[in-house]
Amino acid sequence: MPEQTSRDLLVVTAQLIEAACHARDGDSHGARAHIARAVAMLDGQPGPRVTGQTSDRGPRQIPRGGLSAWQSRRLAAHVDANLSGKIVIKDLAASLDMSVGHFCRAFKRTFGMPARIWIRQRRIELAQGLMLTTGASLSEIALSCGMSDQSHFTRSFRRTVGQTPFSWRQTRHGAIEERVTELAYPGTTKPIVIEKD
Repeated sequence: MPEQTSRDLLVVTAQLIEAACHARDGDSHGARAHIARAVAMLDGQPGPRVTGQTSDRGPRQIPRGGLSAWQSRRLAAHVDANLSGKIVIKDLAASLDMSVGHFCRAFKRTFGMPARIWIRQRRIELAQGLMLTTGASLSEIALSCGMSDQSHFTRSFRRTVGQTPFSWRQTRHGAIEERVTELAYPGTTKPIVIEKD
């Protein structure tokens, strides 16, 4: 369970940093969506997928023909526990005692996207958290998130986020370092570098 909690916190961290970047760029809707996703994850729910718009409809309604709340939670927990390995849709359906076809229809009605895309999104969210909180190489992160290699990771990341992992990481690290420096040394925008002799 501690490993699961640390993974969730990495994803929450990535969501909050994305919210800060959207807020910095003046995108209040995007910032709210990322904050809502982070809060949902802290509450132990799979949470809504972050899109350009937010939803203020209150408690989640179960769509007709969709997964129930307990099924969604069980599914999210199973996927999150196995992100570093291979996740097969047939196994997910079996874990809920459903046929593959019924599972795929119910999943799409509940989450608004096919299961394979949702799983890829979860892998990318975990990777974002790892990129922001560790100094691991992109190939190490790719393998720890269940991607076959770094090029597979880069293609999936670009398809999901719209940037390469390297440029996304550099942009976020630059924004974080600039903000930390600004808080530590008001009026300064460049970090102070102390050279060792």
